[in-house]
Amino acid sequence: MGINRWQPSTDLFHPIFNDLVMPFGRMGSTLRVPETDVVETETEVRVLAELPGMRGEDVDVSLENNVLTISGEKSERREEGGDNGTYHLSERRWGKFTRSFILPREVEQDRIEAHFDNGVLEVTIPKSERARRRRIPIGGSGEVQQVEARSGR
Repeated sequence: MGINRWQPSTDLFHPIFNDLVMPFGRMGSTLRVPETDVVETETEVRVLAELPGMRGEDVDVSLENNVLTISGEKSERREEGGDNGTYHLSERRWGKFTRSFILPREVEQDRIEAHFDNGVLEVTIPKSERARRRRIPIGGSGEVQQVEARSGR
């Protein structure tokens, strides 16, 4: 077995605590934040979060002040002894989690949809008309030109 030099992570979401504690044994289990993709198109923002082993009713999705929050809790289902056997290794995660995202554009809150299928949560967030790209005519000097404009931050 080789010895690897420890290098601190530059990723703010990296669970450093688990890297330090896990070699010495687990002191309890916590659910890490779900792995998530955020995709922006011309008309919407889509958030896809992996939540294996969970059900839609275990997850809460909310939007406040343009911050989308996904939270939930995965319960531990462990019975030892008797016909259930004895655990020699337990790596599955359980516990509460919360993950928040500041949305990049103004959105239509009343048209947000969330679907849960095969352990993947998909939240579709339509952009407001004000956040969409539009062409602005330029007048003067006898000729009108078209210029693309983007609103937003």
